[in-house]
Amino acid sequence: MQTWKIYLATVITCLFGSNANAAPFDGSESLTCSLGQVIECDYGSDCVGTTNESVDAPDFIKLNFDKNEFVASYAGEDGAPDDINVVDLDNHLIVQGVQGTSATAGDALGWSMSINQTTGRMVLTGSGVNTGFVIFGACTQ
Repeated sequence: MQTWKIYLATVITCLFGSNANAAPFDGSESLTCSLGQVIECDYGSDCVGTTNESVDAPDFIKLNFDKNEFVASYAGEDGAPDDINVVDLDNHLIVQGVQGTSATAGDALGWSMSINQTTGRMVLTGSGVNTGFVIFGACTQ
């Protein structure tokens, strides 16, 4: 009888156990995010599906929450780190940043990324002068 109770307790713990570690995408560890589907919208025209390369988006974004920075990675080459702001909500992280911040950067872009803390799926939106982007992807540790 005692063995049966231990077995049942073990099964229940495995199935419904503590979810203290259930949110691996909660900002407690660095993440690497792969950019997938890209949608580009230009002022005065329709939005179209396109590729990372055609909009100069990186292949990967590396997020370091300890340093509050991200690094864009193109074809295996990492760029310089940029600062990020992070907001931890109940079920997702909001990560925000800016690229091309110099006074003469006509291609400066502000962006915001939402990362699902359970699945790691993410949506990144970016806006610049007369253009906007929606990029879907996924993050991993």
